[in-house]
Amino acid sequence: MTSTAARSETDRADEPLEDFRARARAFLAAEMPPQREGAGPVGMAEARRLQAVLFDGGFAGIAFPRRYGGAGLTLDHQAVFAQEAAGYRMPFPLAVSVAMMAPTLLDHGSDELKDRHLPRMLRGDEVWLQLLSEPSGGSDMAGALTRAVQVGDEWVINGAKIWTTGADQAHYGMCLARTDLDRPKHTGLSMFAVPLDAPGVRIEPIVSAHGGAAHFFQEFLDEVTLPAGNLIGPLNDGWSVAHSLLYHERNATAGVGHGRGYRAESDAGEADGSGVDDLVALARRAGTLQDPAARQLLAEAHIAAVVSRQVSDRVMTGLRIGALQGDWGSLLKLGMGIDAPRRGEIALALGGAAGVVWPTEAGDNLDAHSVRWLTSRSIAIAGGTNEMQRNIVSERLLGMPREAAADRGVPFREVLARRAERRKQGE
Repeated sequence: MTSTAARSETDRADEPLEDFRARARAFLAAEMPPQREGAGPVGMAEARRLQAVLFDGGFAGIAFPRRYGGAGLTLDHQAVFAQEAAGYRMPFPLAVSVAMMAPTLLDHGSDELKDRHLPRMLRGDEVWLQLLSEPSGGSDMAGALTRAVQVGDEWVINGAKIWTTGADQAHYGMCLARTDLDRPKHTGLSMFAVPLDAPGVRIEPIVSAHGGAAHFFQEFLDEVTLPAGNLIGPLNDGWSVAHSLLYHERNATAGVGHGRGYRAESDAGEADGSGVDDLVALARRAGTLQDPAARQLLAEAHIAAVVSRQVSDRVMTGLRIGALQGDWGSLLKLGMGIDAPRRGEIALALGGAAGVVWPTEAGDNLDAHSVRWLTSRSIAIAGGTNEMQRNIVSERLLGMPREAAADRGVPFREVLARRAERRKQGE
């Protein structure tokens, strides 16, 4: 295994891509296990072990500064490594922590927070997630009701978060909380690093529709006390941090930027419709492969897959060379949110009755296509709904007028008062 000393000597931002490719190829062949048929998905424990191997070999945080344990290279090198890593078992479950949370902390964290946490995150020793959505907020993330009050040199947080992926296996969360009720809702927020084992943090699972293991969780924060240094970014500027986080999330979800290579091929197929071999196999098993209507559906899925890959490659290239600026990950995220539910519908149509029936023993032997259909709607919601992505694409990428908002510029305390008055009138 490559030592840290050897890594610091060989990794340079101007390393030619083909030299890096050869070095990555040799490392992967020597150190990473190949993906074998029937091996099953990578779990969190295995992901953390694999991430440590990548870190010790100099291939974690490829575009992160070496000061924080990264390789000090570029997103071009990240893309090359992802190409070479196809076919190996990789730490896909750490996508949120490494490809979303770590870049956000790099963008906005204090030197103290970055020095302390980024090396641990890049090695997989610490797993981070986001604490953004709330039970009362839906897609209105800026309407957060979770409060953070400063008491001396500490912050005390009270509130609830929901739809958090993998909270039962994480160590820290980036928590968006209200720090000033007298500012408009977007400007009175701050972001905090919250240890999930802190006194006052309670985590509960959300049961999935198919009865399998919990994927999403809800968190309750009751008098959670944090040191002042756990503030991420400036006070009352948490919306800027959240916007950066969502930018990295959409890129990672779409498999570009720091997230390139952190999406399993099977996950990518469910998300953006790429690959139709499984659909062909399903149609063959169901006896519908020669049916003209079924073949039309397979063609539709294939076209969506080709278009998705081409758009993703173009956006990745544009972001890398600077030709595209801004929230282009939202365009890819919107495409996934449209393609995934449609792909689920196509699978059910091809499979017929076999695609919607399964045994009842605690989720054993569930038909994969049935589960994907049940979970595909979450892709159109998680990380920002399709409607939110359409707003971003239209306003920030196409320059169309902003959607009207009655609470824009209004102190949040007044927003809450208006809301309470409407509820009272509705009683």
